[in-house]
Amino acid sequence: MKIFLQPHIQELKNKVLEIAKIDNIIAADCYKLALDISTKTHKTISQTTIKRVYGFAHARYAPSTFTLNALSQYCGYDSWTDFIKQMETQKDDSKEHITWNEIAQAAHNITRFTIQTNKHKCGISYLYTIERQSITDHIQRFLETDTTGCIISAPSGMGKTIGITHWVDRQLAANHVENRSNIFLHVNSSSLFFAAGFGFHSNKWLAHLLNFPQQQHFEDFILQYEKGAPGNFYIIIDDFNNNLINNRLFDIVFKQLIDMTVYLSNYPWMKIIITLRPSTWQKYGHLIENHSEINKLWFTDFPCSKRANAVNLPAFTSQEIHELIDKISNAKAIDTDYARKYFPVISLPLHFQYYYQLKGDSLGVDQLNPADEFAIASLYLHKNILKGALAAEKQVMLSQLIRMVNFSDDHAYINKKEAYAIIKENNSIYSELLHAGILYEHQEEKGTRAAYQIRFKSLVLASYFITQDVLDKQHGQVDKALIDWVQSSPYTDSIKLTLLKWFIIFSLETGDLDIFNHMQDVEFIEPYQASLILFTCSNLDYVINANPAIGSTLNRAFANSAFIDIALDHILLETEYELALKKLLQYHISPQQKILLHTSLAFFELLYLRDEETLKHIEILRSMPREHFADFSLNPLLIIENIHHYYRHNVLKEDAIDEIRLFCRYPERSTNLVHKQLIYVLGYILLKIKTSEEITLQYLQIVNQYGLDMNRKVTSDFKACIQLAFAERYLAMDQTDLALQAKEEAVQTNSSHTINRLQLGLLDLDLLRNQHRDFLHLARQLILISKQFNLKFYEAKVRVYVLSSLQEDQKSLIAEHQTALQALFEHSRYKPESFYNLRKASLINSSTVN
Repeated sequence: MKIFLQPHIQELKNKVLEIAKIDNIIAADCYKLALDISTKTHKTISQTTIKRVYGFAHARYAPSTFTLNALSQYCGYDSWTDFIKQMETQKDDSKEHITWNEIAQAAHNITRFTIQTNKHKCGISYLYTIERQSITDHIQRFLETDTTGCIISAPSGMGKTIGITHWVDRQLAANHVENRSNIFLHVNSSSLFFAAGFGFHSNKWLAHLLNFPQQQHFEDFILQYEKGAPGNFYIIIDDFNNNLINNRLFDIVFKQLIDMTVYLSNYPWMKIIITLRPSTWQKYGHLIENHSEINKLWFTDFPCSKRANAVNLPAFTSQEIHELIDKISNAKAIDTDYARKYFPVISLPLHFQYYYQLKGDSLGVDQLNPADEFAIASLYLHKNILKGALAAEKQVMLSQLIRMVNFSDDHAYINKKEAYAIIKENNSIYSELLHAGILYEHQEEKGTRAAYQIRFKSLVLASYFITQDVLDKQHGQVDKALIDWVQSSPYTDSIKLTLLKWFIIFSLETGDLDIFNHMQDVEFIEPYQASLILFTCSNLDYVINANPAIGSTLNRAFANSAFIDIALDHILLETEYELALKKLLQYHISPQQKILLHTSLAFFELLYLRDEETLKHIEILRSMPREHFADFSLNPLLIIENIHHYYRHNVLKEDAIDEIRLFCRYPERSTNLVHKQLIYVLGYILLKIKTSEEITLQYLQIVNQYGLDMNRKVTSDFKACIQLAFAERYLAMDQTDLALQAKEEAVQTNSSHTINRLQLGLLDLDLLRNQHRDFLHLARQLILISKQFNLKFYEAKVRVYVLSSLQEDQKSLIAEHQTALQALFEHSRYKPESFYNLRKASLINSSTVN
């Protein structure tokens, strides 16, 4: 169906009302007008059609040729074509010379309308958006060349429209302030496509937009300034993408645009800027690149010569994210390693927009968590796939395509040849999916061959449709069979984790938390435990916020599920784990769970050297009835309280040591008590402060015996932690062979968790020192790891170790570490002497053994 220029249609509508003698049309007039037109032209037009023409009913498309012919004949013309011809003839032919300022006024009227429209279409308040430095820099480089055309290319959701709007808006302001004479014609590509549908050449389209009576007058206007113009004339065409119209018509428009650029290249002050998607350039860019003379007229500045990588507008930088958050929340964003880890979640402008919609003015980089990526994806799916026009058809097509999906490291893709039959049968639906941006086409060149792929926007979105397909086969039940399917599926562990996360979301949404009863049997989640725990806790917040009615019921179900016990039985030091534990504070958990939760949080605060915060959790533990501690094989309050007391006062109490001695003397009494991994690790930390190697080794052997009990689920990080403790004790007892053997077992078991990396590093420091080898490089690595997770406790241990090992002539290094230690303890009531004394004791024991 042809699409026609809206200005001509409006002229015809006005003429019809003039003939019908209707001053201000209302909906009731449409019936009479339809009858008049049918009577006069003998062509039947319905009342509904007239309502669509005059905006009283929704119209997806412009009026048909039949309708336009009937309206034209009603006004006394032979046809719609005759109406257009006579309208153009009646233009003021006498005004052949139009001034630069008149054209500027006409162009800027259109531009201001486009800017205002874009501002209203912006997903967040335009006042909160920022200028894109990458666009400014790109255009500036373009203007420094002799080229005429400039391409800004980026995938959907990258902020091209708002970015170019900011640039044009700023240029208009500069025009006024600095008294410039530049002209800016900023339009959406739809106006160009309308013109092409009617058969207008791009030059004629441009002449019509600027109110030139004839195309020739536009060309005469340009000729006036052949030797120079008062300023530059910028034509900015936004959203120039092939999925908006059929390929045949787009091919025509693209070629016409190339012709217009060639024509305007004779005038250096004419500049064309176009925004498009990489898939459009990949498909049509050869029309420019394959012709050297034409190619010289275009500025692209792509980082790679291959059209498949045709992207020159990057995602938000960390600086831009901070700038956005500062504008929205009016609070300075804190830049941390943790925040930077999750920057990619909101680095895509569209994703940042959704994040704002989820969080409102309270958003912040310090609040980012693993659940946000899936919450953003859910919002995207609801807006583009799960609701609205053709929602069911889109989902059906995606369910067909997902069964053909393949995964690479970064992409989920389908071979287009395999999907050709599905696409051919549902081409309009396929075009909708491309326009929504959930899919995009990719051509991979392999020498003389080419592979055509359909790619999903992200792995998270592709995984969603896989889980939907599997759930349909499972009749919507998220149970053990489904968990078994995830484990045995042929996907990589990272994809399996993504699938599992979607199933966790579905479970929380339905309130059926049976999935958590089987989580301990999922082997591939070991490296991702901290992130997965925070993901689950954070998603509970999202689910309850979306449906507050299920809040109390879901809270109770969550608190009584197996998840809480799974989450608390870890020795993770990752930031995600600490944030997850803090979220657990809001649930009504059992006294034993509450004891372990506050013990864990007290340990975290101690590792951060935040004395007052550690004491708050210890006070909560002290306030709890003593009988609740009787269920534990070791009293967690006694242990964490004594560790805290030592580092605060440099004095160790004996009551906790006595409890550990009792545990070692009568291990069988603990058989039916609650065994928790964190408490055993804390017990070892306490024993290292002041006790004999024999007692410490005996303790580790008893704990290890528990660890080998296969009736209990023991995490690999705990097993490795105990093995490294054995290695540390063996080395202190000068049994190097046993130490190396235990170290090797630990590395093979788990060396990825932070506590194991730090323990392993501290052990290697001792090994290097004993061998009289340089250990400073390793010490620097351990300090960086400690800083990454804000573990000041371990940073202090490493720096004290280095200071106790440096020679007197290494004054600069000594000063560096002393200054750093002073900064670590500046806002803490812990005593540096506690760390120094431990190190001295270690050196004395070592020399005694030697």
